[in-house]
Amino acid sequence: MADTPVQPAKLAHRLTTQDASFLYGESRNGPLHIGALGVFEGEVGLEQTMRHVELRLHLIPRYRQRLSFVPFNLAHPTWEDDPSFAIERHVMHHQLAEGASEDDLIDAAMAVYERPLPLDRPVWEMHLFGGLWGGRSAALWKTHHCLVDGVSGMELLNVVLDFRPDAPPPEQPENPWRPVAFPGRARSFVRAAFDRVQEQLGHARQASELIPSRKAVAETARPIAGAVRALAKMAARRIVAAPWNKGLVTQERSLAWLRISFTDTRAIRSAIGGTVNDVVLTILAEGAARYLEYHGSPIRGRPLRIGCPVNVRRKSESGGLGNRVSMMFPEFEATPMDAVARLESVAQETERRKSSAEPQALEMLMSASDLVPPALMGLASGLGIAALDTAVGLLRQAPPGMASRFAPPAAINFVATNVPGVQVPLFLGSHRMIDCVGLVPLGANLGYGVAILSYNQNLYFGLVAEPRLMPDVEQMKHFVSEVFEELKSAAQKRAALPAPREAAIRAPAPVQVAVPSRPARKAAPPPLARPSQGPGRQI
Repeated sequence: MADTPVQPAKLAHRLTTQDASFLYGESRNGPLHIGALGVFEGEVGLEQTMRHVELRLHLIPRYRQRLSFVPFNLAHPTWEDDPSFAIERHVMHHQLAEGASEDDLIDAAMAVYERPLPLDRPVWEMHLFGGLWGGRSAALWKTHHCLVDGVSGMELLNVVLDFRPDAPPPEQPENPWRPVAFPGRARSFVRAAFDRVQEQLGHARQASELIPSRKAVAETARPIAGAVRALAKMAARRIVAAPWNKGLVTQERSLAWLRISFTDTRAIRSAIGGTVNDVVLTILAEGAARYLEYHGSPIRGRPLRIGCPVNVRRKSESGGLGNRVSMMFPEFEATPMDAVARLESVAQETERRKSSAEPQALEMLMSASDLVPPALMGLASGLGIAALDTAVGLLRQAPPGMASRFAPPAAINFVATNVPGVQVPLFLGSHRMIDCVGLVPLGANLGYGVAILSYNQNLYFGLVAEPRLMPDVEQMKHFVSEVFEELKSAAQKRAALPAPREAAIRAPAPVQVAVPSRPARKAAPPPLARPSQGPGRQI
């Protein structure tokens, strides 16, 4: 994978509306970068790592490009070569006390992760942490969401890392990289004006192609109208008021993570039903429900709503950066229940959402945002973000409990994003990556989020929280782990049950004229004893 370039030709030079929205929606307290925290065998050196990354930069051209903003925000920014690019500004080293624990690593990594990425350089960073227990090291990757989504972020990681410890560096280009001059304001403005004209002509051409066909118009409008109705209905329906939604997020972050076997997850799916994603959502939804009960949160029959990003990238777009995601918003019972019953209800809900084509309709609705002028989008977002940051600053000085009175009602309770990764070990030079935990952004009144990342036959749950809104993220981890163990135990019990015997097909007995006596029938074997069942469990 490390010798497969991420082709810039597969991307527009100018940011898409979806990519740019992560720039416009970013705040000081809600930075919109995603990341991963990897733990490695041995001490990973700074000079060695900088050289390792440099030898692969020609495979990921965006790593040497930065954003060029257009005057008056006439159009979305463009990616341009950074003439001041220096690897030292992106790969950094932090030496922790010798024998530092996992908690020490998490504290140090979150202190780095919670800071926004500077926009005057390529929007990525790699931070090394040395001195960990057992002679280990760690690496924290931060990449702005305007550059990648979860899927393309993992593809980038696969380019930087190798599949074996003795892998040679990729073949180098014949001509060394020479950056193109960074555009000035006048050039950016002229190009933006030209692109806007071309864009409007494209919209007009699409509209003219649709006008002769009423059927085409109806087929296009129907799913969009359905998505609008579904979103309006969702907005009108109140969800459970979770503790982590009762306030505004500050810049502070905390992390707890859990590793579970992918084999066990597939065994649960096979024994009980649903998909791997259903198992993941079951673990998180039931864990959240138990957390709510633990804290005595009022439920009042309201649902727990989870935002689930859905990858809509086509095969032809594989290897391209940027964002190609839609969303699904499944709703679940907020009262704790048996883990197996929870999985069955989750599978029914996700199937209902998929059959309604909710992600596809929402993608079409999101594409309509291309018609919104970037200047208007940037202005509206800027005003909202400024107000949000001001409110966070004021509420931090307010008495405890006041923040919950001013926080707007949440539209979703938290985001859970499932990112597929490679199922074999990866290496940074000669150092094997032992664990890899995904990290999600938080903001506004979403004080909790989860990244589920698969790596080397394991699933990693990265539970990211804002410590003021969720001071006990380890408690959430406990409930999540508890639900997984219950599902695993139930799957093992089901797998241990013998398969039901099929009745043997016998030929009809020959007719006998005289039968003096009939032999006694053998007693039927006693029915198999079922294993003990929890309330609501069906086997």
